[in-house]
Amino acid sequence: MKPYLAVIADAFREALASRVLWLVLLGVLLFLAVLAPLGLRDEVTTQFKRFDVTSSQRLKSLLESSARSPRETATSHVVAAMNPDLQSRLRDSGKANVKRLRTHEILDELNLLLDSQDWYDAQLWEATTRLSELRELDSADADSLGAEQLRRRNRLRLEAALPGVFHPRSGDSVRLRYAIFDFPDAFVLTQTQFVEILNKIALPLIVNLLLGVLGVFIAILVTGSIIPEMFQSGSLQLLLSKPIGRSLLFLSKFLGGCSFVFVNITLMIVGLWLIVGFRLQIWNHNLLLCIPLFVFLFIVYYSVSAVAGLIWRNAIVSIAVTVIFWMACFLVGVTHEIFDQFVAQPATITQIARLDGELFATTHKGEVLRYAAAESQWQTILEAEFGSGTRALGPLAIPSSKQVLVAQIRGGRFNPFSGSNDALQLMVEQEDWKPIDGFNLPPGTREMFVRADGSLIVYGTRGISRADTTLEPEPTESPTGGMFAGLLAMLKSDTAGFTVISPSDLNLDTPMSVGGVPQSTSIVVYTRGRLIRLIAGADQKLTIDQETDLQGAANQRAAVAATANHVVLAREESGVEIYDLQTLEKILDVPLDVVGKPTALQVPDDGGDRVAILFADQTAKLFDTSTGQPLDVQVPHQGTLNSLLWLDSSTLLLAFDLDHVLSLDLSNGAVVADWQPARGFWRIVQDWFVRPLHTVFPKPGELGETVEGIVIGEREVASGPPSEVDLAYDRRILKIWQPLVNCGIFTIVMLGCGCLYVSRQDF
Repeated sequence: MKPYLAVIADAFREALASRVLWLVLLGVLLFLAVLAPLGLRDEVTTQFKRFDVTSSQRLKSLLESSARSPRETATSHVVAAMNPDLQSRLRDSGKANVKRLRTHEILDELNLLLDSQDWYDAQLWEATTRLSELRELDSADADSLGAEQLRRRNRLRLEAALPGVFHPRSGDSVRLRYAIFDFPDAFVLTQTQFVEILNKIALPLIVNLLLGVLGVFIAILVTGSIIPEMFQSGSLQLLLSKPIGRSLLFLSKFLGGCSFVFVNITLMIVGLWLIVGFRLQIWNHNLLLCIPLFVFLFIVYYSVSAVAGLIWRNAIVSIAVTVIFWMACFLVGVTHEIFDQFVAQPATITQIARLDGELFATTHKGEVLRYAAAESQWQTILEAEFGSGTRALGPLAIPSSKQVLVAQIRGGRFNPFSGSNDALQLMVEQEDWKPIDGFNLPPGTREMFVRADGSLIVYGTRGISRADTTLEPEPTESPTGGMFAGLLAMLKSDTAGFTVISPSDLNLDTPMSVGGVPQSTSIVVYTRGRLIRLIAGADQKLTIDQETDLQGAANQRAAVAATANHVVLAREESGVEIYDLQTLEKILDVPLDVVGKPTALQVPDDGGDRVAILFADQTAKLFDTSTGQPLDVQVPHQGTLNSLLWLDSSTLLLAFDLDHVLSLDLSNGAVVADWQPARGFWRIVQDWFVRPLHTVFPKPGELGETVEGIVIGEREVASGPPSEVDLAYDRRILKIWQPLVNCGIFTIVMLGCGCLYVSRQDF
């Protein structure tokens, strides 16, 4: 053993003698020294900023109506405290020669009110909806509150007087500082939220760039000459004169190069860990696990460099071959990603519907499809421009009127709410399922569904609206009877088409989710940590019947659904819970043993006590809501499921493997029907060439996902822009073990080839 340790030490000394190594060490120390003064300071959130405003139009309309109304309200008191010129412009808004109000002017005036108490009337504010934080501050002794807490209380009072105008912000903000200098602006985040962002985004990115790319490349340059120099005249003969096996000699030299890299990576990671811990008070011990991971990443590339050094005995050639290998891995990974982004994802079904044997679907790209059985192909009914971020709502099948409803929200994957030009589309068999342009959705629409009475319900930031069905159909175009008998005529009319039915005291704030109760006109709502049951009166207007504040963080994205007796709620952090429909009391937590978090809930429309839960890892589970136990049914194609739909309590539609669909009989687990479209040219290329090549090829680049998973301590992340809206918004499961296994096998093969080569050569 002693001779081999001597060889390892000798290889380490060779690397240590490199000037490049000392430059790298100096660069690491300089980077840590520059980063060390970075710190963090807590402060209270008081000032209103432009990004706090949910709707500028709502802000202006509330102030304008209060300025003109003689009625004394909390809002009118706020207006009365503003400067006279602004009050006059609010009263005369819309008139000729009146300067248009700007949002920043109103916010500047509201920020001035933070330092005053004259405009506050406790009796008027009793009628407003106040957050628990405001109620606590109002009940506290004013003398016990500091200046910043008083400003915070005034901000919350202004938010209560202007409901639905501002995003609720935590009372705590964080401000970065460098040495004794504060950064110009604070992050409107709690320290917990800041820590989460730093752990999930900043640290993985910094570590991957510095060590996964730059660090490994420099390490290859420094160690590239170790193996070739072993074959220089006199060096190898001296080593072989000792009782050392050739293969073990090669491996010892290899480990010597790795040991020097271990020292540098340890210095970098430990230094970063200490700075983040002491200066930002974020002790992420998972960061230390990146030390062996990045050493392993180096070993993958160095195994190629070492074998190339054995064969050509030249350091430059060794480094060049490693760079070529690096580029090959990069090209294979990029090709796989391109096919995934341009071929697979756009065709992935997100929602499905069935009407009288006809199958409809919407895709991740935002297109609307119909399955043509004769050609065994999906036919595009509504196209979407690639890269436009279009999000499709629906399809919704209306059996009573033989119609299908869809809508496309342009830019919806980046802005999940609809604008003023997003229209409903009606499809009927008489028109060969061609879309008929309809009236516009209410601005801010998030989603739509059909209630048990057949009425179309849409919801979003403007509340819950019901399709206006009072218009009669034109005699020449009258479809079959039912609630939607006049829909075709309505779609062609100039009417707005919708009536707001949500109660005036209900503010739908993100995150939100709304669902209908089977065989009832009731509706269940989840909005920012509250669970609410609404009931409809004779005029179809909704009123709050029951509500409850939920445990856990209020900003959790969620999906809500209802059976005849229960409410099922899936939240990203709190899991899946079942509540009593009448009392909204929590009954039980659904036991889950899955990798991914829930992304969608589906319940049958006939009121059965069953729920299907789809997870981010594309698996699904079926549960009985009365017991919370899983159904004794084997759901096929786990790991490739995209969407679910109940046809009735015993039949489930499954969309899987991008664009395949089957109908499953839950009573016996048999497949009732199967729709398997023929593959196009690019799908064939992807399935038979790109995927197999990517599977067998080493994937050191994907070790970044392993790093990300280790640093954040989770296996699931959001792959799209941040969203407070959709529980299923572009989430992905990190591949932590697959790259490790793949690269481990490749490294063993390469080192095995090196040992075989060195043992058979005559040096």
